[in-house]
Amino acid sequence: MTTTTLALLLLATSVSSFTVLLRPASHHCLTPAAATRAFGRASLPIVMCAAEGEGAAPADDAEEPVASELTEDEPNTAAVEEEEEEDDDLLSTPAFLKQKLKVLEKELAEVQEKTVAAKAAADEVEGEWGQKQYRLQTDFDNFKKRHVNQTLEAQLDARIKVLNEFLPVLDNFDRARASISAEGEAQEATNALYTDMHSGLMSALTELDMEKIECVGSEFDYNLHMAIQQIPSEEYEEGTVCAEMQPGYTCKGKLLRPAYVAVAL
Repeated sequence: MTTTTLALLLLATSVSSFTVLLRPASHHCLTPAAATRAFGRASLPIVMCAAEGEGAAPADDAEEPVASELTEDEPNTAAVEEEEEEDDDLLSTPAFLKQKLKVLEKELAEVQEKTVAAKAAADEVEGEWGQKQYRLQTDFDNFKKRHVNQTLEAQLDARIKVLNEFLPVLDNFDRARASISAEGEAQEATNALYTDMHSGLMSALTELDMEKIECVGSEFDYNLHMAIQQIPSEEYEEGTVCAEMQPGYTCKGKLLRPAYVAVAL
């Protein structure tokens, strides 16, 4: 390189430096990259902010705290992770597990003691109130049974009352049917009509649980039969009902009316 060429390069460098210094204060601060491009690596230390009194600072100085903060956080995170690993290792040691087992066994023993005490208290209360509860339950069951029985008896008594009031009508119907003599087609038709009506009436009364008392041929029963007379009889043994004067009826085992009968001698 000739002397003339070297002189031109130095002159260009000087002109560029003065151009930078002559810029406004807002443009005096250059980043290291800009300074390197403008002046080269050799001239980087001489680049400064022209407006020092205004408080401007190089870009590298502004970025250094951020970098320092990032570098300071990494050791802290690593330290926390190491402490956590140490804690995990401590919780997994046999000594710690034995101590924890002792604590759990103590708590289990306390729970068992409380359970036994609660069971004893419950047994005591049950022994005190069990008999009372049993008596109350028995009394209640008996009351229910009495109530049901009283209801059924009341219904049966009402039914018996209705049937007793209907028996005279049935007796009159039987007398009217017996007075018809089966002579001629007209009387036979009337008798058949009465017979059909009597059958339907007895079916309806049977549905109300009314039953006719057996008389002729059965042994005399003072609970069911009313003896009107005693007559000698070769057909029936002594004490046997040989004739029926008026039929008797029962309803579910209760006597509606005894049967009027004649008893053989």
